[in-house]
Amino acid sequence: MAELIETKRLLLRCWQDDDAEELYKICLDPSLRLSGMHSYRDIEESRNVICSWKKNPEMRAVIHKDEQCLIGFVLFGDMNRYAQYKELEYAIEANHRNNGYATEALMAMLEYMFSERDTAVAAAWVRSLNKECVRVLEKCHFTYEGTLRKHARDRGDTLCYSILKEEWIEYRRKKQL
Repeated sequence: MAELIETKRLLLRCWQDDDAEELYKICLDPSLRLSGMHSYRDIEESRNVICSWKKNPEMRAVIHKDEQCLIGFVLFGDMNRYAQYKELEYAIEANHRNNGYATEALMAMLEYMFSERDTAVAAAWVRSLNKECVRVLEKCHFTYEGTLRKHARDRGDTLCYSILKEEWIEYRRKKQL
């Protein structure tokens, strides 16, 4: 199993079977559904998804250290481009939003993906109405690439963002100066 990723306030760990109920609850959030996040019919469906995620170190549960509970997830998936091109999906549970947890988790996961997983590109597609997600991506040094007009199933616009490995390396270099 892949190592635990630890930040100041969070643990990013591989998924466990007993995360299914909390994942199901997180994905019931209407604002996440509006943003295009997948939801599950029931806890059993969540459990089945976790079975595939457990084997993939690029799919992480976000655990609040002090509360010792699942508050979200950061997933890097295959976009059917090439092996080093990954698509980002993340969410933080409603009661824990607006505290910087998404940015903290994403920054840690980007470091892992670029330094340990041979990732060349991390891409994110965001619903245009999801201003909070856009703000997180910008804080994490993603670049806006463009808008896919009427791209979403409800015919809303989708914003495309990405960060390249060399951009991440340059950000880290400047941070150390």
